Amino acid sequence: MLLVEDGPSGARATAELLADGGVEADVAIVSDVEEALACLRSGGVDLLILDLSLPDRQGLELLTAIRSGAWRDLPVVVLSGTTDPDLVQESYQLGANCFVRKPHRIGELVPAVRAIEHFWIRHATAPPVGPPDHAEFQLPLAATPDAVREARAIVRGLLDGWGLASLGDTAVLCTSELATNAVIHAGSPVLLVVALLPSAVRIEVEDAAPGALEPGSLVGDAETGRGLAIVNALTQSWGVDQHPSGKTVWFELLRPDTP
Repeated sequence: MLLVEDGPSGARATAELLADGGVEADVAIVSDVEEALACLRSGGVDLLILDLSLPDRQGLELLTAIRSGAWRDLPVVVLSGTTDPDLVQESYQLGANCFVRKPHRIGELVPAVRAIEHFWIRHATAPPVGPPDHAEFQLPLAATPDAVREARAIVRGLLDGWGLASLGDTAVLCTSELATNAVIHAGSPVLLVVALLPSAVRIEVEDAAPGALEPGSLVGDAETGRGLAIVNALTQSWGVDQHPSGKTVWFELLRPDTP
């Protein structure tokens, strides 16, 4: 893995967590575009992690150079401290395979690094380059009420940017239900994944609390399971995937722009 980041302390922390994580890989760190290109020319890079904090849009310029050169099939994960939908969309248009929000709090660094590992494990083969019919955004969130508000905002912004605003209200409501459940009941950092697939939008909320979930009822006074009942009623499909570190609750909405 090649990590391009100009902040030495943050780069070291990220690299150490990656080296200790679930992916067996050597992690090299460079701080500018020229060093990154030299490292790429030397070969042996399987994944590029690009921090957009490089000055003067150098990070986006490096991404452009990669996709127009000999490394067009290299998987690229973009890190950014902002979740501005325009920047997210520009990153994907330039060929990023995954966008991960760079943590503002130290407590979010671990889930952010796990988001990178999550991408690498699930997508060892790079998606096609060019205007994407597949794109993935990963947002590590702390277990706070602010996390739910941020999740709602980024889902709406992404769908607007992808030209799928008609799915916005349903996607935001279902995301809010899943994120609220995770924050309240899991009490752990939450990972939000928004994936643009060829025929659907898939949204996942991952937390560190394993266990089965069942939808409740939309009628009556019982509150248990009401959020999942809403998801069940409004989406084409949904499910719960168990894994050693917790669970992932997901749903899919069909894209109206596909035949």
